[in-house]
Amino acid sequence: MSVLRGGITAPLGFRAAGIWSGIKRNRKPDLALIVSMVPASAAGVYTTNRIQAAPIVLTKRRFHAGRGQAILANSGCANCATGRQGLRDASVLTAAVADTLGIDERLVVMASTGVIGRRLPTPRLLRRLPELVRRVSRRRGHDAATAILTTDTEAKECAVSGRIGSTTIRIGGMAKGAGMIAPHMATMLCFLTTDAGLTPRLLRAALRRASAPFNQITVDGDMSTNDAALLLANGLAGNRTLRVAGPAFEQFCALLTRVTEALACAIVRDGEGATKVAGITVRHARTLREADRCARQVANSPLVKTMLAGGDVNVGRVIAAVGASPARFRPERLEVRLDGLPVFRQGTMIGAARRHVRSALQRAEVQFIIDLHAGGATSTVHTCDLTEHYVRINARYTT
Repeated sequence: MSVLRGGITAPLGFRAAGIWSGIKRNRKPDLALIVSMVPASAAGVYTTNRIQAAPIVLTKRRFHAGRGQAILANSGCANCATGRQGLRDASVLTAAVADTLGIDERLVVMASTGVIGRRLPTPRLLRRLPELVRRVSRRRGHDAATAILTTDTEAKECAVSGRIGSTTIRIGGMAKGAGMIAPHMATMLCFLTTDAGLTPRLLRAALRRASAPFNQITVDGDMSTNDAALLLANGLAGNRTLRVAGPAFEQFCALLTRVTEALACAIVRDGEGATKVAGITVRHARTLREADRCARQVANSPLVKTMLAGGDVNVGRVIAAVGASPARFRPERLEVRLDGLPVFRQGTMIGAARRHVRSALQRAEVQFIIDLHAGGATSTVHTCDLTEHYVRINARYTT
């Protein structure tokens, strides 16, 4: 495997662009377009929030057929809780993109992110779409990655190449997300492209597997109404189209997961107001579900997250969060390690570890290992600290 430059446009046959369209008042880029030069196999995974934005509804309908060619994405407005008009706005915009590109409207989907409850300024966007399409280029993937940001401080991009069978293929991706991060089966917004050839059925299976890293991150425990991860595979690398699972499919999944892992880690590092990242690993739980729920209980605890922010030597907060989780274990067997050193064992805090704890919590990245000694299941969730800046960002988000 090799890491490539170019992000979303690194695979053959993909172009992208990003511009300011007038959604954001600060004139920062807010409208992106990703285009495959040929129709592609398509797959998506979506938020499981029962409240789903109009672009999610539209995209799920169109990707159900397993084909796609263009993704229109905007930031600054979620187009959620906008009723039937929100769905009409998304349909009008995707139809205009299809007409300008000269492709089938059913091959164009949409994704949005931003404030819930506001309509898109559709007439303004329609006037800007021709320029967006004119700017589409293999050199403008970064512009597209920038145009989907909201409270993010940086674009999140990754691309790799590798071999499946005897053919070299490429996978590119971009994502956004800094707050309202606790996805399930998707991420905040993630777009992936590949020049490998796969059937839609197999592509869906690959994306479901590769979405796992997105399901193991949390910034604040809140799930968005707009989460989606979308993948296009146009087959221009020239490999024999993958139709059944086998060694070549496993190679493809490994490459795709390498991209999603990098994007997921970038999202946690860029959490709103975050200064530190923590890995929470629960070992030897009775079931995978219990391991995962225990890790999430700790990762989402405001007291644990503020402990990280202040470097406070108060590991008792971790112990309390473990005990509040649904995981079944004997308290006297619980063991907690921070960056490899035991801080709790046999029902007792280890006082001699205070100096180590204080030093570890000054670092940008820390690792907690929580051993329940109750079974054989393990799960890891990555989180970040909770700072005053997170509160300031979200207290004035719509002003």
